[in-house]
Amino acid sequence: MNEAPSGVQRVALVTGGGSGIGLSAAQLLARRGYAVVVTGRDEAKLKAAVGTLDGNAGSYVTADVSSSATAKHLVAEVYERHGRLDVLVSAHGVLGTMKPLTELTDADVTEALAINLVGPVVMAGAAAPLLAESKGSIVNVISINALQAEQDAVPYGVSKSGLLGFTRYAAVELAGIGVRVNAVLPGWVRTPMTEEIFGSPEFEGRPISANLMQRPAHPDEIAHVIGFLASDEASFMTGSNLVADGGQVINLTPLAPV
Repeated sequence: MNEAPSGVQRVALVTGGGSGIGLSAAQLLARRGYAVVVTGRDEAKLKAAVGTLDGNAGSYVTADVSSSATAKHLVAEVYERHGRLDVLVSAHGVLGTMKPLTELTDADVTEALAINLVGPVVMAGAAAPLLAESKGSIVNVISINALQAEQDAVPYGVSKSGLLGFTRYAAVELAGIGVRVNAVLPGWVRTPMTEEIFGSPEFEGRPISANLMQRPAHPDEIAHVIGFLASDEASFMTGSNLVADGGQVINLTPLAPV
């Protein structure tokens, strides 16, 4: 378990922490007493996010985490500020281009892979040495699209499927140094990233048509799963993926046609 010494504050790094699930996760961890560093590409969003964190627990670093050099610099900055790292939450992501396979370009594919897959991989590699010192953990935010395919979503779905595989491989590789690696697979969540889909006439009703709860999740609902996986309550879990999708992935009701 990653219990911090008495009087030492645990530290969490949350990518994509400026909005959506990442912001909710940062807020939850701050309420639980963590010092939280949020990162992303939009400095205005990051500044606003830090202002919502309890107490003086929050800070931010503007960064694009899809390169190993940037990931190493980011982790070094966290260490310089706090001297440790206990939790890495990789919550950044992009929906990318939604169009038929036959119309995809190289750029469509590489954008989704770079952000959704390469980013979490290089972040885990950069953070692992510090997490080993604290016996910490990594939580990857994936998607049920890693398990359930949808029309016109190849770049997104493939990147998320790859991240699910990486979570398992990283759990095996990092177990020897005491670092746990787990994932949460949300279904539809109402976030700034998905808002354009919910508001699109051609998608009206479709995102939740196979959802047993018939509603999208609030980001806070996913944050609580992240908080559990990051906590000592999940100390015997690694390589696990928890689905939080309102029952969509188990429902045989077909999606409404577009």
